[in-house]
Amino acid sequence: MFLKALDTIHVSSVSSDNIISGQTFEIDDLGGRSLIERGLAIEVDTAAAKPEPAAKAEAQSVKPPQAEEIAEQSPIANKAGAHTRKKVA
Repeated sequence: MFLKALDTIHVSSVSSDNIISGQTFEIDDLGGRSLIERGLAIEVDTAAAKPEPAAKAEAQSVKPPQAEEIAEQSPIANKAGAHTRKKVA
């Protein structure tokens, strides 16, 4: 059955990501009835419904640290207290 989420929910049998409010998804009848009874989703017409992928946050570009930035970071010490290397982000 196809459902439309009324709130942000997590259904592990559907997706490892959260299902956001307004997103349509497909689920088995037993799980779907449970979500409908709890007021978390409504059933939608299967002809009009297409499962929508969850909107993922766009990855921010991460620039590697420059040599000057690495030199400014504190060194990492081993168990004996001797400094062995510089800490890299």
